[in-house]
Amino acid sequence: YGWVVAFAGFFMHLALGTMYCWGTFTPYVTSYLRKYNGSLGYSDTIIAFLAAPAAQALGMPIGGMIEQKLGPRWTSLIGGWIMSFGVILSAFTTTVSGLVTTYGILYGIGMGIAYMCPIKCGYRWMPKRKGIISGIVVTGFGLGGAVFNIVGASICNPGNKAGDPYFGDDVANRVPTMFTILGCIYALCTTLGALALRDPTDAEKRAIEHEAEAESKEMDEEPYGETNTCYIFCSSSGKKSQPSRDVEMRRPLNPKVHPSATTDKTLQEMLKDPKGYLLFAMMGMTTASGVLVVGTYKTFGASHGISDQFLTFIGSLSLCFNGGGRLLYGYLCDKYGFKLSLLVDFFSQFVIGSFLVASIVSPATFSIVVCLMIMNYGGNFAMYPTVTAEMFGTNHVATNYGFVFAGFAFSSIILKICLSSTFLSYSAVVYGTAIASGIAGGCVFILTTKDLKKYLNWGGSDKK
Repeated sequence: YGWVVAFAGFFMHLALGTMYCWGTFTPYVTSYLRKYNGSLGYSDTIIAFLAAPAAQALGMPIGGMIEQKLGPRWTSLIGGWIMSFGVILSAFTTTVSGLVTTYGILYGIGMGIAYMCPIKCGYRWMPKRKGIISGIVVTGFGLGGAVFNIVGASICNPGNKAGDPYFGDDVANRVPTMFTILGCIYALCTTLGALALRDPTDAEKRAIEHEAEAESKEMDEEPYGETNTCYIFCSSSGKKSQPSRDVEMRRPLNPKVHPSATTDKTLQEMLKDPKGYLLFAMMGMTTASGVLVVGTYKTFGASHGISDQFLTFIGSLSLCFNGGGRLLYGYLCDKYGFKLSLLVDFFSQFVIGSFLVASIVSPATFSIVVCLMIMNYGGNFAMYPTVTAEMFGTNHVATNYGFVFAGFAFSSIILKICLSSTFLSYSAVVYGTAIASGIAGGCVFILTTKDLKKYLNWGGSDKK
């Protein structure tokens, strides 16, 4: 039933992930609000988008506490309904503060309450496949934006008219209709997905534990040369050799299972561990470039002459990459361990992000860079829940990950300040977020340096 939970969570996250539609919706929404306040610009309305992850960070621990009492099904229903209600109420807002309240705070809190429910439920059914569970569920979060980008654009701008830089009343007046239709669809998606969630019964828990123990025992007793895993054999001299009685050590280069936390830590216990704060900081640094691209790619591309229709296509395509990145990095976490996966994601984002400004020379290069950046960005949301569960246990993963996720919200606030600054250019902010990803890559070595060397089999034999 774990696979049913994973795909039910995927369906739920199609609606939860519509936060990423902001890049496509912002020209329409801003144009609508300018009917009531002509001085508004994109730098003013982006606060609604940035408020959503901050509210989500508040909603996640609340969702964790509710889930402990009511279970994943009812918690998901409550969160999904709050989120959908916020979207529907947005149809009646005519100010930025109203939009922040409905499309930022209400939307974000509801999203946060429901977000971890299918993931945590899936961990209970498939404890040995945390990476792929996270990957499948949050792939929906990435793809949801791709689907609803097109739906929203077809409602507001069916004629593919160009904004200069804002749209006229014929496009702007369709915004309330868009919010109403989308809110109803989101409610349907989250409700159907939530109804399929349930925790295993006591008998099913015993069967799951027995299966996990059998799998671990099978791996421990696996003979040499009978797996797809490559082994290094080290004799006392430190040289590679064939298996023999003097074998001192056998270590897999590519282990399929990485060590899990031996005890479950509560949020209070996690806050006493410096690794928790390091994960918080890393989350902020590695998501900054993705938030920047999602929130500004359309206005940046339009300012360089790229059409609204093509930018909407880029947005949907990039969010397909967002979903694919989540599935890819979730798989890599299970296959090679989370540490190596983090390194690949963070350092590649540093390199790719450095070319964002230069890529605007053509729509094709801009599309490639945006898609790759958002793919790596999406990978964060498959890996960090897995990392949190592996380091601090699964019993309190919803509340613990809520703290880690707050790093994402914090970076959104910093981005808003930077983008509004008169002293920083857009290019400077882009390069700054790329550098932040590189710094986070270095932090991976700090996270558990000794364990990382052992995991990657660096340094050869361990002499006794």
